[in-house]
Amino acid sequence: MKRESMRIAARPAFSNESTNPYNSLLYRAVSSAGPVVREHQYSMLPWECDVLHLHWPEFDVVPRSLRPLDVLKKLFVWTWLLLARAMGVKIVWTAHNTFGHDLKPSRFNLFLWKRFLSILDGVIFLSEESQAVIRAAYPSVRRLPSALIKHGHYGPWIDGVRATAEAPPPDFAQTLARLDEAFVLLNFGQMRAYKNVDALMRQFSTLDDPDIRLLIAGSVPDAAYRLELEALAAADHRIVLLPQHLDDASLVACLDRADLVVLPYRKILNSGSALMALSVGKHVVVPAIGSMRALQRDVGADALTLFEGPFDADVLRAAIDRVRSSHVTPPDLGAYEWPYLGAQTARFYRDLVGRA
Repeated sequence: MKRESMRIAARPAFSNESTNPYNSLLYRAVSSAGPVVREHQYSMLPWECDVLHLHWPEFDVVPRSLRPLDVLKKLFVWTWLLLARAMGVKIVWTAHNTFGHDLKPSRFNLFLWKRFLSILDGVIFLSEESQAVIRAAYPSVRRLPSALIKHGHYGPWIDGVRATAEAPPPDFAQTLARLDEAFVLLNFGQMRAYKNVDALMRQFSTLDDPDIRLLIAGSVPDAAYRLELEALAAADHRIVLLPQHLDDASLVACLDRADLVVLPYRKILNSGSALMALSVGKHVVVPAIGSMRALQRDVGADALTLFEGPFDADVLRAAIDRVRSSHVTPPDLGAYEWPYLGAQTARFYRDLVGRA
């Protein structure tokens, strides 16, 4: 008799493809390796899956406020998780961050987070560096079965966007066209304070080079931070600020137009944005923190520039000169191919569930 395929409920699996294709790329690769993957909803019955795979569970288990409705929603989630675990469902966390960027690390929030970690059956780390950071922050995680499975590259998604032959909206395309023949530095994605976009704009403005442009593209959830970025852009005509959600065609158009991608995070453990930029062959500048050293080891030192200490204009100037003088090479993304990563993930599920 043929054994039934393992059932995986993932949160998110495919629902966030328009904002972060990582999950859909991962689970298509996992599905190709055998397991059946579905989008997890807490309205489903716990016995409808063998493995629950969560990526950013802090937003599920920690209430954003103590308003009664928020607390009731989280109580329901906790009840679901405890019932699922009692019924033998294996709960897996991919450790993207030590804790949510937008959650306050209050005593109560950290208590709930550590309680969640105590009910896990397994952890997937994206690099050796992130494994060390997570285990140092939460020693209880050391006892758990774990796997080191890298964050795959975005090449298949980018190829899919290009294959549709859709163009960005006309006003967006006109903005990119006005960049003319300038050397373009790009920072993209959702703009949050920890991403240090304001420092990038300030340091860029100190460079005395009329032939460079800084393109900042992505939504800005915090109204005060948006006003700060708009003021910085208004002070330098070479800065082009597009504070809006980017559709797929617009995002790929920005990446294609860029000569250099600069991501000067104040703090970071793993960076999907860096991998997305590398996926189109762009040279990337990131701080030497979190998993960025491991990323550079994999893709090559001539594909990714690391900087130590505070971000400043010297970092920008050196990176611009490096790209202009062609002292860069395309990244080696061999360690980030999805078929291998999907098979690794499926194998980890099988080991947890006890299936050969």
